[in-house]
Amino acid sequence: MFDKEATKKILEGIVWLNNQMGIWAFIIPVVFAIIVLYQLYRSYKKPSEKNSRILMGIYAVIYIFSGYSIYIGKDFMGSDALIGGIALWIVSLFLILDVIFKWTHIKLSENKTFRYISWFFIFGGIFLYPLVEIATGFTFPRMVFFGAECPTTISLIGIFIGSIPKVNKPLFILVSLNAIFTGFSVAISGATFDYFYATAGVFGTLFILIYFKQIFLSKNNR
Repeated sequence: MFDKEATKKILEGIVWLNNQMGIWAFIIPVVFAIIVLYQLYRSYKKPSEKNSRILMGIYAVIYIFSGYSIYIGKDFMGSDALIGGIALWIVSLFLILDVIFKWTHIKLSENKTFRYISWFFIFGGIFLYPLVEIATGFTFPRMVFFGAECPTTISLIGIFIGSIPKVNKPLFILVSLNAIFTGFSVAISGATFDYFYATAGVFGTLFILIYFKQIFLSKNNR
């Protein structure tokens, strides 16, 4: 559980990293967003194992970067930086396994509810998250963008919701539950913008529970 002191250190780490990166703090998220949106478009236009694997591979690279960006903030966060970095590298490992074993099949869902909620979180993680930060009083350099854990995971949860029933089951559970725990913990401790992160986790968990049979018990998903 994050407390106010831990959350303060996280925010100090964000400021330090953004100041160190300079203009790259904006360029890298924009590049990541363009690449993800382009490959997502390709996956929707021509659903295939190849396109799904490419998108999961792109997310694996983003999480490797995100884990490293947390780890180098160890002077501000102490052991939490190592734990956070490893946690994101574990996510990247599951994404690499997804590429190898073809767990996730990305396509434009025929279910309108799935589609709209999926798009809300996909585009929310990329475009809306910074606006939520600003609206809650967190302006640059006390901001993170797509490529950081929270907005990236929001978008990944959106992709998984839209890809039901054929999704990366262990990772869908992992990122949804972590979003609830981390999002609410950090938000309650002062970083109120992360209620958005927690909300994505709640929706991810609800979809897992509601569509448990389709995701886990359907013979077509084994």
